[in-house]
Amino acid sequence: MSDIIEQSGIENPGGGIGYGGNPVPVILRPTLDAVDSLDAQVHDIVTCDPGPVSHALATAGHYAIKRHVLIPSFAIAGIVGLMTGQADLRRAGSVGVAGLVVTATASRSIKRYVKRRRPDECAPRQRTDKRISARSLPSGHAASAFAAATALATVSRSPAQSLMIYGTAAALASGRVVRHRHWASDVLAGALLGTAVTLLARRLLAR
Repeated sequence: MSDIIEQSGIENPGGGIGYGGNPVPVILRPTLDAVDSLDAQVHDIVTCDPGPVSHALATAGHYAIKRHVLIPSFAIAGIVGLMTGQADLRRAGSVGVAGLVVTATASRSIKRYVKRRRPDECAPRQRTDKRISARSLPSGHAASAFAAATALATVSRSPAQSLMIYGTAAALASGRVVRHRHWASDVLAGALLGTAVTLLARRLLAR
């Protein structure tokens, strides 16, 4: 971990998270250092030899769980449901759009405040061809995946179906670690954000 800690400034694994570009509060450093250390270990295990299935899931997740893909898809589903009188389709569409839009907005705001560096922006994994964005936490892809999953689970017919929906979201979101774009805690944070926001949207939107 010493070669990771060498980088100074905002967040680096082992170095804590900065808020709005300011140093992390001293009282939080031990906890955040522990999270960073665990993230680094999980990341190196997952990316050591992920195999073709993990690579395929990572590629699929990269393209399929973007909000630019999901929001129009749910909007179309909602419109079709409204026009055809299919209540479940309309419900999933409206909840999905609301959940994804609010989730995306919240995710961008948190990223700007926390300013955590991505795995491929931190030594010794840093790629020299990439500009440091410091926008790792939370994972926007994971947030979108779980927002979409929660919207679909709104009209799920059985616990088994809901489990399959969330399992697919988890599998696709995990690819963000395989692609060196997020730490495991980023993915978990994104999953919690997307789920919580969309559950709230489901509760507030009229049936």
